[in-house]
Amino acid sequence: MSVSKRFWGLSWGVLFAVWQVSALAQPAVEDELPKTFAEGFMQGVGLPVISIYHLAAMIGIGILVGIAARGIIPVLAFGVAAIAGVGIQLSPYDIPADGLFVALTTMVIGVLILLRQPLSPTVASIVFAVAGLVHGYSLGSVLVGADAVPIVAYVTGLLVAQTALGVASCAITLGATRWPARRTALMIAGCLVMVAGGVAAIEAAGLIG
Repeated sequence: MSVSKRFWGLSWGVLFAVWQVSALAQPAVEDELPKTFAEGFMQGVGLPVISIYHLAAMIGIGILVGIAARGIIPVLAFGVAAIAGVGIQLSPYDIPADGLFVALTTMVIGVLILLRQPLSPTVASIVFAVAGLVHGYSLGSVLVGADAVPIVAYVTGLLVAQTALGVASCAITLGATRWPARRTALMIAGCLVMVAGGVAAIEAAGLIG
């Protein structure tokens, strides 16, 4: 088996592992406020995975980075910006209409996948950092009132989950370069990410719970 095939298989394994960890984390995720390091970490890993539009954004970013094939810095930009967003959530400052911004950035990611236009690392990092900021702000709402230890654990889990999903999605996209159905798969992926953003918009508008 070639190195590329092994890496591609490993990437699918990472996606499956993160999904399984999030499933195990669901009881902790359902708690209103993390109180221990373990609860904070499990929520950090689980929340962005069980939330369809956050998951779609992270996987979509990995796909876009794979299309560009110019390194994973943009994936890290999203993750670091998400931590900054959590910090804003815990500060006296607010990001107004954050739900709508989450929806908008998710739909933009979907459109970019459909266009299949490679983004430069600089442009991608800026776009993904903006997305990460609003997604992190939204995900940080569960930490309001939490102690320092679960907060640190939460952002650690958040960074681990987002980086793992982004890098794995990027690797899978790169591994499928010669796949005959790659173009169709990217179109489907882009549409699914856009739909997830649309669901987020409907939810933010209060039309669904």
